[in-house]
Amino acid sequence: MANPHDTSPTPEESASQEVQYYEYPSSLLAHSEGQSGDASMDNYMIFKATDFKLQKPTLNIAMYIPGGALNTSYKSSYESVQLGGAGSVASDVAGAVEKAVSSEAGFSLDAFTKIAGATQSGLQSEMGTVSTLKVAEAASGLRGLEGTKTLMERTTGAVLNPFTVAAYKGPTDMRDFSFDFQMLPQNEDESKSCLKIANAFKKAMLPSHSGGDSSTAPSMLFGYPDTFEITFYIGGKKLPSSNKNPMFNIGKSVLTACELNFDTENVPLFFKGTQYPVSIAMKLSFMELDIMYRERIDKGM
Repeated sequence: MANPHDTSPTPEESASQEVQYYEYPSSLLAHSEGQSGDASMDNYMIFKATDFKLQKPTLNIAMYIPGGALNTSYKSSYESVQLGGAGSVASDVAGAVEKAVSSEAGFSLDAFTKIAGATQSGLQSEMGTVSTLKVAEAASGLRGLEGTKTLMERTTGAVLNPFTVAAYKGPTDMRDFSFDFQMLPQNEDESKSCLKIANAFKKAMLPSHSGGDSSTAPSMLFGYPDTFEITFYIGGKKLPSSNKNPMFNIGKSVLTACELNFDTENVPLFFKGTQYPVSIAMKLSFMELDIMYRERIDKGM
């Protein structure tokens, strides 16, 4: 049944637009139209699949929100970088570089001389000890003098500052999400519906293959799988796409894995006289297509 808060096609509209519509459990959205239903079903999620090339909707599935679904993570990647001797005069050198780049003359020989001067002046105050340790460090690389660096560090009571800094590498990872659904159909017909849902997800995540007989003359090209929009509905209402979102939204994503298990308590069970299972466990893994940055937080991500 259709959800009045959802702008996606109703089952009847979907049929005319060749958009497959499924829901689990079968009474998931019954209470939305004034019918009796479990109050917990006010909380559900919608999966909308779109053809990557044609950008037309292909699939619309409503599911209950499973346990563990409402978690996400945000990552920023840094790496440790040792600046060495340059680190001690980093601010002076950076200022000289900035001045050179912003000047009308640009980066010239004169600008390079000023940068070198800034480096040299910054090292003068500790040059004696630094020079000693630098020589010892170089000597340690020679045969028979491997311990020179350690010996001089103990003698001077000092070690060279590696000037280690945390360098930001940028947002390098996409967010990923996993949903574990346990479908327990009550009869053969509902089992068939559950299998249609599983098959719809499988088809949406896999590429198309056309242009040749796949067994004798396979095509050299695959078509991109569908993309997904995943939306949470809490209390029958879609989570806001703004910084007023109390949780988070999920951006356009792709389905990277669909794991299915038809065992029931480790024992295969089927409805009497049929080949339809009485239990279907389905784990879906999604990955967002866009990296996360701060402006997306204001959109409820």
